[in-house]
Amino acid sequence: MIRMNFLASAPSELLQALDALGQAPATDINHLQRAPAFLRVLELCQGHYSGIGSGSTLRFAIASALQQLGLACLVDRTAPGLAVPTIDVLNGLDLAIRSTSTTRRHLCPLDLADELPPVSFGRNQVRRFSPAELGALVDFVRLKRAHRTWVFDSARFAQFTWLVVEEDVEHPSGVPGVRTLPGLLVNLGQDLGRIEPHRSGLPASVEAALFGLLTIPWEDIADYREMDWRGFRIPWVYTIDGDVFARPRPPPSPDSLSWEPAWRPTGYEDEEEYERPVNLPLEDNSSAIDWLNDRAWAELTSARNTSLFERPVAHFFVRGFQSEGIDEFLAHISTIEAALGSPIDHDAKKRPRVGGPKQGATHRVCLRISGLLDDATVGTTYAKLFGLRSDFLHGKPMGDIPGSERRTAREIARKVVCALIGAAVSVPSVDRDQFLADLLDGGARLDQKMNSMSQSSGGTGGR
Repeated sequence: MIRMNFLASAPSELLQALDALGQAPATDINHLQRAPAFLRVLELCQGHYSGIGSGSTLRFAIASALQQLGLACLVDRTAPGLAVPTIDVLNGLDLAIRSTSTTRRHLCPLDLADELPPVSFGRNQVRRFSPAELGALVDFVRLKRAHRTWVFDSARFAQFTWLVVEEDVEHPSGVPGVRTLPGLLVNLGQDLGRIEPHRSGLPASVEAALFGLLTIPWEDIADYREMDWRGFRIPWVYTIDGDVFARPRPPPSPDSLSWEPAWRPTGYEDEEEYERPVNLPLEDNSSAIDWLNDRAWAELTSARNTSLFERPVAHFFVRGFQSEGIDEFLAHISTIEAALGSPIDHDAKKRPRVGGPKQGATHRVCLRISGLLDDATVGTTYAKLFGLRSDFLHGKPMGDIPGSERRTAREIARKVVCALIGAAVSVPSVDRDQFLADLLDGGARLDQKMNSMSQSSGGTGGR
């Protein structure tokens, strides 16, 4: 969509004014705003584009955009590719003013990742990039125009695997000054101390892509699975906004990622030291990873729009990746609770009875796990894990939680999430309450069968 009509007389007048401005001596955006030639450009813009604002914020926004677009007086003329013809600056400015949306690209380094097969799902991709490709992804030329001292070390960054997420985002305002200084839109009367319960600290599109990656059974293919099931970490997200009115962020340093010293032979009995990325080794993983494609992404996205994901299942699933220690363990348990728990489980008068003496909320979640995964032993395992969670929350004496049980908690959480996705894809109109009721019945039958077999073989049975 294009809005704010551009009058036919504007291109030639603006082109002439911009050309005169571009031929001025080298300057910066602060001094430029006082130049008569710049004020003429500003006057023409205000006359030909309606609703773009005025004052110091507009001056700063237009000056900043002209620099990022490569106006000669604002960039290093001696550096190749920084200064561009004035007509290109005009076209870029015209497009930016009239646009209603922008494309954002989020670059997420997969720190500690082993060699992974390249995967593409929706507008997300995971792979290695060459130094030239990374330079294009971050729009390095635009970065150098904005800040001559900024450096993006694409050669070192190219040694890592990346998750790259793209999304289209509507501008918060048609006023360039607000797009350059979004803080102008902040409502100072709001409760600035409020807690937004489901914020993860990641852009929503990145969190969605990470949710997809976490459905991969990393806990099965990680060599050091008892120590850490995760196949990678995401220490930061670097976002590039295609809007030239948006101010670029300083690029991160490769030193923020994990490196280790190594040695390589240089000749007879000679070696040299170098550094290389630290990797968490994986087993042969292609078949476990490369199934995540456009079709799988479409199914996952569709499933998350059903009633089975109305509760914060995805929030806790991602939190289990982001957190450490006991908080990670609790997030795995909470994923399962959010997926298969129901408020009626805590109402002793209204909840339907199930077979056996146990009627509590935790036992019902255990039965639903068994019914969902068609395996009564998984429900029994979860009951033990939930006991550890309760011991911690209620302050009971407890020892360390073994790495094997942390991995098991993650495994059950992933299997539950994946099974929910499958159920939602099969029946998009699924009613959550009825779905949970059916799982409860199915799990109760499996539990009764397991207990009967255990008793017949002399065991104690039950949970």
